Amino acid sequence: MLKNYPKEVILKSGEKVILRPMVKEDEKKLLEFFLRLPEEDRLFLKDDVTDPKVIKSWAENLNYEHVIPILAEIGDRIIGDATLHRRSTDRPHKTGEIRIVTDKDFRRHGLGTMLAKEIYYLALSLKFSKLIAEVIEDQHTVLKACESLGFRHETILKNQAIDLKGKKHNLIVMTEDVDALWKSIEDLIHKDTAHYSRG
Repeated sequence: MLKNYPKEVILKSGEKVILRPMVKEDEKKLLEFFLRLPEEDRLFLKDDVTDPKVIKSWAENLNYEHVIPILAEIGDRIIGDATLHRRSTDRPHKTGEIRIVTDKDFRRHGLGTMLAKEIYYLALSLKFSKLIAEVIEDQHTVLKACESLGFRHETILKNQAIDLKGKKHNLIVMTEDVDALWKSIEDLIHKDTAHYSRG
């Protein structure tokens, strides 16, 4: 789990990136990261991330039991934020929601896909049974990243996402049944090794 961090990964561009959980001291750098985002990216986030009070609240109320924020960092600069949220209404907490935000300067370097995979494998290690990603219909890159990990379109909620300017957008709910995935993997392993049986 989190004891495996920090990790060093290499982007397509050859740049080295450090992945690690957010800590309280990241407040200032995280705010700077969100302030660098283009307005069209911030429109779809669930919170006003340009408000210092919002980021301060996150930093002061870190609780990895409910939200695990993994930051991508080059030098002293945060370039990505991926979070795994436990659905609080779920008992036990085995359903997770993933959210990913990346620096615009690193979007064609494989950062988004790498963060999606990282948060996905983190969810697997924590034995989540189901993962959910809510994606605005126009966010084609995010949709492709989720699809590459096996997420399937569950439903489209018409005009259910309201951006920070009050405009409505269609929201695509994507899900990954982790339990079913593990069952498929186990079946494949069993099938591949069956002919080695001495029985």
